[in-house]
Amino acid sequence: MFNKLFKRPFTIKKHTKAPLLNERLQYLQYWEKRGRSLHTLKTIAQYLLRIVEFLDLEAGTTISARKLEKAADKWAKYQYNHPQKRISFSKCGKKRFTWYAINWLKKLNRLECLPEEKIPLFNKIFERRKALQRHTSAPLLKQRLMYLQYWSDNGAVGNSLRSIAQHFLLVMKYLNYYKLRKVSVMEIEKAANRWAKAKHYRRKSNYSKFAKARFVRDAMGWFEMINLLVKPEQTPIPFENHLNQYVAYMREEQGLSENTIKARFFILKDFLSKLYSKNKIFMEITPTILDNILIEKYNTNKYTRRTIQAYASMIRSFLRFSENQELCHENLADSIKTPRVYYNETLPYSPDWDDVKVLLEKSKTDHPTDIRDRAILMLLSIYGMRCSEVTHLRLEDLDWKLERIYLRRAKRSKPQIFPLTKIVGESILRYLKEVRPNGCALNEVFICRRSPYRPLKSAAVYQIVSKRLKPLKLKIKHYGPHALRHACATHLINEGMSLKEIADHLGHQGLDTTRIYTKVDLVNLRKIAEFNLGSLL
Repeated sequence: MFNKLFKRPFTIKKHTKAPLLNERLQYLQYWEKRGRSLHTLKTIAQYLLRIVEFLDLEAGTTISARKLEKAADKWAKYQYNHPQKRISFSKCGKKRFTWYAINWLKKLNRLECLPEEKIPLFNKIFERRKALQRHTSAPLLKQRLMYLQYWSDNGAVGNSLRSIAQHFLLVMKYLNYYKLRKVSVMEIEKAANRWAKAKHYRRKSNYSKFAKARFVRDAMGWFEMINLLVKPEQTPIPFENHLNQYVAYMREEQGLSENTIKARFFILKDFLSKLYSKNKIFMEITPTILDNILIEKYNTNKYTRRTIQAYASMIRSFLRFSENQELCHENLADSIKTPRVYYNETLPYSPDWDDVKVLLEKSKTDHPTDIRDRAILMLLSIYGMRCSEVTHLRLEDLDWKLERIYLRRAKRSKPQIFPLTKIVGESILRYLKEVRPNGCALNEVFICRRSPYRPLKSAAVYQIVSKRLKPLKLKIKHYGPHALRHACATHLINEGMSLKEIADHLGHQGLDTTRIYTKVDLVNLRKIAEFNLGSLL
């Protein structure tokens, strides 16, 4: 090795006679395998000689951080009149000496744990000593470690933890946050805007929405964990006690799903706010007030007749409950008049089954995201699952031995068992084997692709479907997961299955819900249109 690096016999002899010859040769070979040039290897060999000389490594003892610092300072001052050292102290020399000494001695297990390496989490995230020093010496170390540990426990990998740690330094800089104090959401938003506008070598534009979103997410999550986030005061809900009683009734007595309760809560909250602006006493509500609210809703928001009818139906149900609790006058719910909407007035909008086949074919790739999305699209289109039923599907719901899938329907939590078809089973199995992390402790089948791993939400499934349906440029109104459920029902109708079979497949409570799909039975309707009446005409 030394014969290849040096030409002078004196220099070669100096390197071969120095202590720790085998250790130095192994280190040089390590860098040679990593593709370093001869010039770089020559520099490393020279520094190894200085390290052996100034640290006295022949004794076989471990080297402390203090001893290493002194040796680096001594080398930086050494031979200041050397032609290549034009100043009395070489910062670059000290830096190189320290870096090579730490790297080499670590491989020899001759270096004591450095102060910044005594924090295992930081030592796991950062490899470079400078980065370790920067993060360990920054203020509020205990609070930052608490938040990072939370993400680490939830499955965040090194890149995610490193990014969060970097954002901590930015948050403290732009909020001037070096001592614990309470921070408002408005203050975080302003600091995030300043960071989004700041010049950065990776940014191509003058404003980064992504940078702002990451800043806000990490800042708010951190301050909320350490109980120092001041949230804006929420406007109190008028007649909140009445609304809470009705929510408890929906959950405990009616057994409605949480999604349904959440949707009704949002609509009733809007209704009670408008009601309070017209009448401050709940007991004094009159039919005229209710009619005015519905008329304003129609004129101001330009809602359709069906939307107004649904809005009024929820109000009627709430008022009927209030009547039973003697919170308002009797027969108030019956006084609500809604626009006339004809039964089965509209058609369910869905893509053709050929379009669904194209959708599934385009997702048939080796990309990890496509592998996961294909399994989701299969469940939505072949089994006609609702969005929430896909997100709540758990690993124990898949019985690979008996080839079954156990499903708990979103409506009324009705349990149901399906045979696990080969094509769907293979797509789910491929996702579980190739894409889903093995070490993930979550029981949900479908989780997000990036750590920290979390179950997919309904909004994520909507994005998965819509981003694949929209490029097909179909003539449908909605591009969400429910469009694939409609496509499944329409396909089963066209295949000649009975309403009872389709209702059971989709998990409908009654046949009336399924009957709407008979209007899109295009195959049989076309047969009727082409039927030749002959002499009867």
